[in-house]
Amino acid sequence: MKRTFLVSTLILAAAVAGGAAIAKGPEGGPRDGMRFDKDGDGKISVEELDARQKEFIAKADADGDGFITKDEMKALHEARRAERQARRFPDGNGDGVVDAGEWNAAMQERFTKLDKNGDGVISQEEMQKNGRHRHHRR
Repeated sequence: MKRTFLVSTLILAAAVAGGAAIAKGPEGGPRDGMRFDKDGDGKISVEELDARQKEFIAKADADGDGFITKDEMKALHEARRAERQARRFPDGNGDGVVDAGEWNAAMQERFTKLDKNGDGVISQEEMQKNGRHRHHRR
């Protein structure tokens, strides 16, 4: 069975969060999102989304029913906010302060993620790839 998603603000949010740019309508606001409806049937199916959008939907659809509810979307946004906060304030032991060990561990983890080829150095190419990735997520 082909699961379909009715076009709604949740699908638009999923498309945006999944890295797709929403085209602007005549008044400058987002269009109805139907550019994601590749087969023209008036609905957006999972099969019509790219890999990043599918990943977003899978993360957001906590109960696995094929639909994203407002509560699921809210929970996903709250989890992402908590992840961002943890990156900004890496209090690994939860004591309310960040010591040098916690800070260094967090920076080492970041370095390891940037060092895509694992050679112990970060090249300009690796930094540029990371920069492009961050740009597309905004």
